Amino acid sequence: MSVVISKQLSLTFQTNDGPVHALKDVSLEVEKGDFVSFIGPSGCGKTTFLRCMADLEHPTGGAITVNGVSAEEARL
Repeated sequence: MSVVISKQLSLTFQTNDGPVHALKDVSLEVEKGDFVSFIGPSGCGKTTFLRCMADLEHPTGGAITVNGVSAEEARL
């Protein structure tokens, strides 16, 4: 059973200097019981992905589900 599924998840922030692509086409599936670590340099999107999963940020493309429902439904 998958507890987190992201399919082509993207998030672009609009700034005064132009668009910033924080996430681009991220696809990931986490099964129940999996241990997952997000490792990478500062600014690569680790926290942004987690914020999307927690419904604190709203993707501009793709989809993410948590326990079979949208991130918003899971949060509520």
